[in-house]
Amino acid sequence: MATRALPVGLLLFTLVMDGQGLHQTAFYVLVLAVAAAVAGALSAFGDLVELPGRSPGVAAARLELLCCALGAVFVLVAAAARARPTIAAGVPALGVSGTVAALLVLAPVMLASAVRTGAPLLRRAQAR
Repeated sequence: MATRALPVGLLLFTLVMDGQGLHQTAFYVLVLAVAAAVAGALSAFGDLVELPGRSPGVAAARLELLCCALGAVFVLVAAAARARPTIAAGVPALGVSGTVAALLVLAPVMLASAVRTGAPLLRRAQAR
């Protein structure tokens, strides 16, 4: 679950840094978010590969992989838009839009992963 939560946390931190006017720090946090999002997408791909072909969770794993990969692309676009050295006044609109789009795609994946991880623990706790 940590590979799904880290990019979301870094993206939220990026938006906070932008709100404080620390655009250079936000850019570096966003570069870290690129690596975290790609790691999350690779982890989702590994989860999909480990499932048997006719398993009931294959469709959900494919959807999760698609969302993670799309989120990684959005994070990469946001970081690339901010990387231009000609930006002195602020953040380009594409940088903010890419960050928000990545959040909208990756946050449901993180929540689904948390529910999937926490549901067996909750059932065991209720059985006691």
